[in-house]
Amino acid sequence: MAHGISRRAYRLPRTACFNLATVVMASITACVGAPPPPDQTPFAPLDSLHQNGESVVRLYAAPLPGIESIAIHAWFVVKHADSAEFHRWEVWVTAADPYGYVRMDLFPPEGDLGAGSAYVLAELTGAESEPVIMFIETRSSDYPCRGRFDLVWGPNSSTYVQWILSGAGWGVVLPPSAIGKDVPANCS
Repeated sequence: MAHGISRRAYRLPRTACFNLATVVMASITACVGAPPPPDQTPFAPLDSLHQNGESVVRLYAAPLPGIESIAIHAWFVVKHADSAEFHRWEVWVTAADPYGYVRMDLFPPEGDLGAGSAYVLAELTGAESEPVIMFIETRSSDYPCRGRFDLVWGPNSSTYVQWILSGAGWGVVLPPSAIGKDVPANCS
């Protein structure tokens, strides 16, 4: 019979790892500070886009509770030209049918996460938005990491957003606070 400390004793629970990562990241951010949200004046209020007859896709972000000074959650809001309805697409921490962690309309289009207001990172309107909307709606079910989620290390919401941006050819550069954007979406 072997005695001593088992390998299991050396493993930290995921929450301990998350707490440690949060403390380290918060310390770094306290020194350098998080960048402010981009100027919102170029973007019309979402309500004004309901009946304008144009399609629109917006990339939104909001600070993450508890680590709001260093990390954001990002998502897409889409509307077709012949519709007044907006649909929100994102990866969330809980999975559900039909797309696993990829969720549609889980929250209101501009709903924040409780750590600060949502803001627009980028927008396309009219014919320019249609290929991106089509990619989001038809390819989200093919997202390779739809069955896997890791808040800290990824894949996470930023991984999904970057996958959409790259696949749809929309040249938006996510900010450094989009932690997980650099994680390859090759989970299959």
